[in-house]
Amino acid sequence: MLLGIAYHAALAFAAGFPWLVQDISQSRGLYLFQAASHGFRMPLFFLVSGFFTAMLWRKRGLRALLKQRFQRILLPCLLGLVTVVPVTMWLSTKAIQSGVARQAQRPAEPAQPDLWSRVAQGDSDAVRRLLAEGTDPNARHPQYGSTPLTAAALLGYTSVVTALLDGGTEVNALNADGGTALHAAAFLGRAEAVEVLLARGANAAARNGRGQTAADVARVDWPTTQLIADFLQIPLVREQVEAGRGQVLDQLQGADASSAAMGGSMVRKQRENTVSGPWLRLAYRLMLTPVFAHLWFLWFLCWLVGGFALYAVIARWIGWKGLPSRWLLSPVGLALPILATLIPQGLMGASNAGFGPDTSIGILPMPHVLLYYAIFFGFGVLYYDCDDVDNRLGRGWRWTLPATLLLVFPPALEFGTGTLGFRDAWLPGQYHAPAAVVFQTGYAWFMTFACLGLFRSLLIRENRTIRYLSDSAYWLYLAHLPLILGAQMVIQGWPGPAVLKCLLLTLVITAFLLLIYDRAVRYTWLGTLLNGRRAKPGQPPS
Repeated sequence: MLLGIAYHAALAFAAGFPWLVQDISQSRGLYLFQAASHGFRMPLFFLVSGFFTAMLWRKRGLRALLKQRFQRILLPCLLGLVTVVPVTMWLSTKAIQSGVARQAQRPAEPAQPDLWSRVAQGDSDAVRRLLAEGTDPNARHPQYGSTPLTAAALLGYTSVVTALLDGGTEVNALNADGGTALHAAAFLGRAEAVEVLLARGANAAARNGRGQTAADVARVDWPTTQLIADFLQIPLVREQVEAGRGQVLDQLQGADASSAAMGGSMVRKQRENTVSGPWLRLAYRLMLTPVFAHLWFLWFLCWLVGGFALYAVIARWIGWKGLPSRWLLSPVGLALPILATLIPQGLMGASNAGFGPDTSIGILPMPHVLLYYAIFFGFGVLYYDCDDVDNRLGRGWRWTLPATLLLVFPPALEFGTGTLGFRDAWLPGQYHAPAAVVFQTGYAWFMTFACLGLFRSLLIRENRTIRYLSDSAYWLYLAHLPLILGAQMVIQGWPGPAVLKCLLLTLVITAFLLLIYDRAVRYTWLGTLLNGRRAKPGQPPS
């Protein structure tokens, strides 16, 4: 939870990461920090959650477990939906509007003869000349994380799209958000650009980091479309965009039908059919409608505890005591959940475009994301029952932790994002996505095991300070994001090193929330709701 505060604070300073607030001070090191944190933080959280869920059930019974989880998870989640989440959403909108205003106030700069400026001007001849001179056509924009092809498609410059493709641009090159140029063209109804992209082999079934296809983004509501266009300073005429989107949807449907006829995309055709019914379309929209913001993990826990309750009933009925440690912690026992995680990881947009697992903040969790975390949660359940009294899991953390950070993290990040610049030298392009899935899955599990070993080695005795931080961390995480967003907006124009500003932001927000926790949360009804009743110093516990 505490690492989550530092993670969100770093996003404004992480060079190349498309966050709501873009600070004037950017750091490549903070980009690596946020990626490394995101790659294992929530998998570790869900594994530990599964462990303690099993512990509560074994010690207190299913009814006591469900009551405790209702009080500590569902109620805080519902309370957050009417307090923290609305403020977070409001500040998110303000952050985008602030970014638009800041860009509008910047003095006009003379056009520079680089690829980005020529794409923005729609100058296809200049684009061809620059590509002939050796300019990289697939390099992402340092601020927005998009490719030149995506920019041309978004602006509707069909001639520039053609010039880029003729110059060696990858038609399915990924942006930082997991989308492609086809997503961008479909989003604003650029039918001519879509036609060119499809003719050059664009994948109509490709999903972005939110799990959306090009057809999905062509159905985004108008207020969201207008907000994003304002942020990018792209003037729109609603009637033209909606008419173009209608053509785009017809084109995409035709592309899928053509591919299916050739036998090359039956899976994509089936996926389109799965959302053709009214109930399934409703479910799909519920998955994509943002509701929970950073509290999505509480909603996921509610689903997982519900699944655990079914497991607990069956386990009691058949007398299941869990797997012995010699089986669960054997090489085969550890390999099975890792291999199982490859399946949901492979369905995530982040596996190709970013780093770490996807986030699902809709009313209905995205099935592949829920499955991903269910595997970690389930392993935690089995790990408690295996009674690892010898601390076999994570015992070698002193070498697995540095080895994972130094040997697994770099290729996992590189094959997913191309940030470090060596993936083309290591593997051909068609193997980048599978390699990203394998390395990212390995990174999540190896870091999780290493962290378990690290803290079981260091925190072997009761420590009042650690106990206090542990109790407060839940409150800190629930309340931190609005304060982080607000502070990022305030200091985004301040001069100074990005690392120093990020550290200051993290410490100030954490200290402020700790003060509130100590004075207004810990010994109140809210503290009881989050952590159970705590007795004030000098008072006997009730």
